[in-house]
Parts: sequence; C-alpha cells; structure tokens
Amino acid sequence: MTKKTPLSRERNTGSPPTSSPLAAHVERVAGNRREFFARSTMALGSTVALGGAAAVATGGSILANVGAHAGVHLGGSDRIRIGLIGCGARGKAAVIEAITAGRNGLSDCNDFSGVHLVAMADTSSSQLQTAYRTVKGRHRDSVDVGSRRFVGPDGWRGVLASDVDLVILATPPASRAGHFEEAVRAGKHVFMECPIAINSHDVQRIADAGRLAQTSGLAVAVGHQRRHELRTRECVAKLRDGVIGDLIYARTYSSDSQEDRHVQSLDIVNWVLGHGPVAAQGFGNASGDVSAYQLIEFTYPNNFPMISQCRQTRGGRNLGEFFHGTHGTCDMSRAAIHNSDGKLIWQSEAKEIPGKGWQRQFNELIASLRAGEAPFELEHAIASTAAAILGRTAVQSGELIRQA
Repeated sequence: MTKKTPLSRERNTGSPPTSSPLAAHVERVAGNRREFFARSTMALGSTVALGGAAAVATGGSILANVGAHAGVHLGGSDRIRIGLIGCGARGKAAVIEAITAGRNGLSDCNDFSGVHLVAMADTSSSQLQTAYRTVKGRHRDSVDVGSRRFVGPDGWRGVLASDVDLVILATPPASRAGHFEEAVRAGKHVFMECPIAINSHDVQRIADAGRLAQTSGLAVAVGHQRRHELRTRECVAKLRDGVIGDLIYARTYSSDSQEDRHVQSLDIVNWVLGHGPVAAQGFGNASGDVSAYQLIEFTYPNNFPMISQCRQTRGGRNLGEFFHGTHGTCDMSRAAIHNSDGKLIWQSEAKEIPGKGWQRQFNELIASLRAGEAPFELEHAIASTAAAILGRTAVQSGELIRQA
C-alpha cells in the first residue's frame, strides 16, 4: 500500500495523488515539452475550490470573446494626467516612474506634454503630504495637484471624479477590487500593483470589471515588473526554447509575505509554463508572525511540481526561481543557465536601465498610451494572485486543494 503524503487529505473533487507530485514527476518526465506548452497557453476561466468559494485559476480565458478594443487617444497630445490612490512607498515610487517615463523623447515637459500628477488620495494625511513633497521634490514642474488632495476612507472617489487619464492603484490589495471597478466605470486607464486581491470573490470582481475595461478600450497595466526586465524576458525565452531540455520541476524562494513578493515568483513560473497551478498542499505558520515560514507544493498541468518556500523576514541569499530540466538548470533571478555538469552555458548580457523593470513597465505603458494603444495585462495578474490564494488556503486548511 502506497503511503500518502502528510497533507494528502483532499477538500475538493477528484482523487488525490497517492504520492508526492515531485517524486512521481521525477520518475516520469511529462510528455514532449513543445506539446506541453501548446496545451498550456495561459487560461484563467475555470475555478479552484477554496473552502467553498471559487477562485479564478486555469481553464478557458475568463476575458475571452470580448472583441478587439479600439485605439485610445489622450486628447490629441502627449500630456497624460495621473491620479494616485494610495500614497505609501510604492505609490509615490510609481508616480515618479510614470513622470520619468513621460519625459522620454520630449525636450520640454510643459503643460501640454509629459506626465503630470494632478490628484492624490490616501487615508492618512501625513502619508499623502509626504508623498506629495517627495514627488514634487523630484519633478516640480510635473506636479499640479492644487486642492485635489483627498484624505479619508472615501478620498479615492475624489481622484476618480477628477480629470485624470490614468489612475495608479497602490493601496493595500484588500481595497483593490472596489477601486478597480469604479475606475473602469469612470473610464480611466489603470495601473495597479500586485497582488490584485486577497480572496477569490475579489478576483472574480476584478475579472468581471476587466471585461468592461477591455470592451471600453481601457488600458490595464499591472505591477509584475519582472516581465519588463530584458534579461528575464531572454531567460524565459531560452527555457521555452528547450535549452535545458524537458522541464522536470521548479523551486521558488521568497523573503516577504506570500501576498507580496511571492506573487511575483508565482507569476514567473506561470509565465514559463504558460499556465497556473491546478492544485496545492502545504504547511507553515499562517498566523502573520514575522518569523512565519511556509512550504507549498504546487502542482501544474501534466503533474508538473513546483516547490515554494516563503518566509516573512526580509533578506537572505539564493532567493528567486529555479528550474530543473533533463539537460540542466536555470537560475531565473540571475538569468543564468547551467548544464547537467554544473557548467555555466548561458547568462544574459542585457543591460537594464536605471530602475530596471519598475521603470521599464512605465516606459512601455506611457509609450503605448501616447501611440493610441491600450495594453491589457490583467490575465496573468489574475493567475498569479489566484495561485497565491490557492497556496495560502492549502496552508491554512492543512489539506490538498485542487481545481474543481
């Protein structure tokens, strides 16, 4: 009789694996790599059972069949007006990056060109004022907020009622769904930080609002900044081209909360595999203690295993994502690939710009908006956030959680 893994009790439908997905997969490498990728294009429409609730995860695209959006033009000029909701560290950094992006290719960022911050909101007056002074200290000529500084739990409504083209959503993710829904209804382009939600209900709300955004021709950009790093893009392409053969398993290590930097690592794995996970089991301290540690074993299509370790203390070495194949290994964070003997056979030589992916994501967003285009990045954000929720639920429940 085969011994089950400690967390093999299953909450949802389907039969649990009789042994660890990792062990099973190492013994029997999944079918042809190209066939796997062909079957596993990113898809987000079915559900994963999470304690009686449904979370968007994998399957047919939840945003499919909405039709092509029309080109978006911002009043026939290069001027883009930004509203900021959430004035913490990430919010003020995002505004600075957006304004910096707006100066690209322009010799004079006057009132009729460039990117301008014109409205702000936060629940904390001191945090808003700190952000205002910081941004104005960096880009004095690009801040025209005036009296449009809104404080309090409903301050964000003032930003959406202002004459802004693009709104940056940088509050904690618990409020993201409501802010995104109203931003779309107000006809605003959106940049929002990840994770985009904290529960499956809000993931679904964002997906529903995303359909309206896409049919309305609105841009939706998401803070998966590593997708905008040149060397990460090169490394993902190498893996998908088979430089280390058929992929066997992956590992990720994060030194922050599961719903913060960990979601970035999950997005990298989803990106490489072309799919989100279909099941998870794990254990750890989910109490929020600063020393909390979690280990989660995600299972992807074709029984592909990914082991994720996450602790809530910052710092440490050997963090990031690691992929193991039949012919070698890949260290994604260092964009380095080694053969089976451990010899370095490739490393990206791409030179990142100042600000790396954080800056490049705004360079690309602002350039697209000026060109009358509406980039739409919501699908992979839904997948990474749903994966984080799936993993957290597995840890909290002590059960194997799989896709319905």
